[in-house]
Amino acid sequence: MRAKGIFLTILSALIYGFVPSLCSMTYLMGNNAVTLTFYRGVMILPILFLLMKKNGINFSCTKDEIIKIGIVAILGSTLTSLLLYGSIRYIGAGSSTTLHFLYPLFVVLICHYIYKDILTKRHIVALFISTIGVILFMDFKDFDKIKGVIMALVSGFTFSIYLVGIEKFRLSRMNDYKLSFYLALFMSIFVFFYGIITREFIFHQPIQAYLLMMVISVLAQLIAVICLKKGIDILGSSLASMFSMFEPVSSVFFGVLLLGETITIVKSIGCILILLGVISLVKK
Repeated sequence: MRAKGIFLTILSALIYGFVPSLCSMTYLMGNNAVTLTFYRGVMILPILFLLMKKNGINFSCTKDEIIKIGIVAILGSTLTSLLLYGSIRYIGAGSSTTLHFLYPLFVVLICHYIYKDILTKRHIVALFISTIGVILFMDFKDFDKIKGVIMALVSGFTFSIYLVGIEKFRLSRMNDYKLSFYLALFMSIFVFFYGIITREFIFHQPIQAYLLMMVISVLAQLIAVICLKKGIDILGSSLASMFSMFEPVSSVFFGVLLLGETITIVKSIGCILILLGVISLVKK
């Protein structure tokens, strides 16, 4: 069972690491963070609706469940997407995603100090090694653009709210399709009104951009959400967040493969440290 949780969590990390490359492709076609986040949520809704109807899943939720899903959806996944995708405008995809990948630190701190979760020495060492690896990915020349730095860091914090909320609110026990549906619904509604108020929507885009957004929606809002949810249910949010540190490794790989980005010796060392940190967690 533990092996299944590790596999699903790492799979979600690989998917989340792949998505930024697709996002960058849509930006080259005139897209922006608000439009991308909106379509990420709204495009998957018909698919989830049909899956729920086909499997006879009840759409009803209690008031308590709606409140908890709303908190996780808005403060977690929605704000994370807006902040992370928006920070790229200021400090570039490399620095913004690397700063975002510090979220396991926030998860561990929240779970340990607020929920009193036990943190072993092995977990601390693994987290330290992996965090050093993440830091090696950073491009410090971008740090003078403080707005982008703050947005990226806050996106890491909001994503930690998502991870902890899924576990502590017991949303990981909800049906996979049902939770994904309501997370996407809340995201779509919130970003729709935000985009109307800020006038940041860009609807006139080439068909290729819409196709890429559809792929992003299926990968990030359906497959990755379900895999991570199951991983959290089995491992808990603290341990799942540590295995999620495969994201920067995945992001670098797909950046090189799809966008022609280069990987330096320092980043290679960072990848090795992250892998060592994660491997140390796999051993019992």
